[in-house]
Amino acid sequence: MTSKTAGLPITPPLPLASAVSMGFSPERLARLDGAMQAEIDAGHYAGISVMVARRGKLVKFGRYGRQTLERAEPLREDAIFRIASMTKPIIAVAMLALYEEGRWQLDDPVAKFIPEFADLKVIANDGSRVPLDRPMRMRHIMSSSAGFAFGPPVGSTNLHVDDLYAAAGLWNGTADDMIARLATLPLEAQPGTVFRYGLQQEVQGAIIRRLAGEDLDTFLERRIFAPLGMKDTGFGVAEDQRARIVPRYTLDANLQLQLAADQSAFPTLAGHAAGVKPKYLLSIAGLYSTAQDYLRFAQMLANGGQLDGARILAPTSVRLMTRNLLAPGMPMRFNEPFEGIGYGMNVGIVLDPARANFNGGAIGTGSFFWGGVHGTWFWVDPANDVVVVGMVNQESAGNPMTGRPYPVTDLRGLSRSITYGALLEPEL
Repeated sequence: MTSKTAGLPITPPLPLASAVSMGFSPERLARLDGAMQAEIDAGHYAGISVMVARRGKLVKFGRYGRQTLERAEPLREDAIFRIASMTKPIIAVAMLALYEEGRWQLDDPVAKFIPEFADLKVIANDGSRVPLDRPMRMRHIMSSSAGFAFGPPVGSTNLHVDDLYAAAGLWNGTADDMIARLATLPLEAQPGTVFRYGLQQEVQGAIIRRLAGEDLDTFLERRIFAPLGMKDTGFGVAEDQRARIVPRYTLDANLQLQLAADQSAFPTLAGHAAGVKPKYLLSIAGLYSTAQDYLRFAQMLANGGQLDGARILAPTSVRLMTRNLLAPGMPMRFNEPFEGIGYGMNVGIVLDPARANFNGGAIGTGSFFWGGVHGTWFWVDPANDVVVVGMVNQESAGNPMTGRPYPVTDLRGLSRSITYGALLEPEL
């Protein structure tokens, strides 16, 4: 059933502008409608929301599909999504807010803020645990190269270092319990030698709590969400607003959509009802948000740290966040290394669009981006002054960490090629 709702929002998150005034061909940009709707009509996705902005003006807002498959209601304009790892860039901004106050430096030892890490060891090839040959520094935590294991092994699987992490019950208890358990585990590599996606942002969250002296949700609300007007972003959703949460779907073996068994914000929180704030506020992936809220966050970064008079960061801090912090020759990687991609503070950085095999293509050099395991995505392209936010909630949608191609169209790539194919006058 066709159920497209494409147009301008009732309450726009940014000032509105016509596509042509911002250098886009309206006809070409309208290809987003046909492409996204085709995926809905094919039964590949239940509901998709996409917003395109340029030079701080909203030029496209498309909503496609249904709020739920069980009812005919179109996808709500104010639909709330689980944004999973798109929590990470928000945590980076929180860290940088404290950096600007002089509370930490890139070359500070992490143990200065997390004393539990004072005696960390590294697992050697023979399974023994050896001392660190260098301090774990804040730059390692901020660039996901601190040495903690998580997910599929980077190198040899003989030592099963990931099994040690899985058996540690890291997610059982509070965030402070998690730090205490993490301190007992070996690193899989010396700090600063291997990019490893995963646990670093949990350490960042612990540092935020300790330096700020308040709970993570309180700090994020006070320093980021309230100033930016992100009224629908948080670790939980008010009970009277939970009907706005988009159910999470999955594809069965026959590529038919069905309700996912777990409706929590993230798999490590399995069993938590959708929208209920958990005891553990997950820094790596725990937030809910809307396309409108996240567009305001992304536009703040595009503007050099401010939006509508609210200054969140200095332009220099945004530049630091969005520059490649990995050591020379160290690739950003999941199962395999990515070409043409670096990593800043909780965001990927496009170093060479033509060679980038993750978020590459026509996107401008220096663009920064991230996504979530349930299919959400965003990018900021400073070269072309373009910001795009996409929202969908589907199990493993477009997730490159699975190590296998997603069986239906990648919405992220689709939105990139159509958006840039419509940008005919980038000088405007």
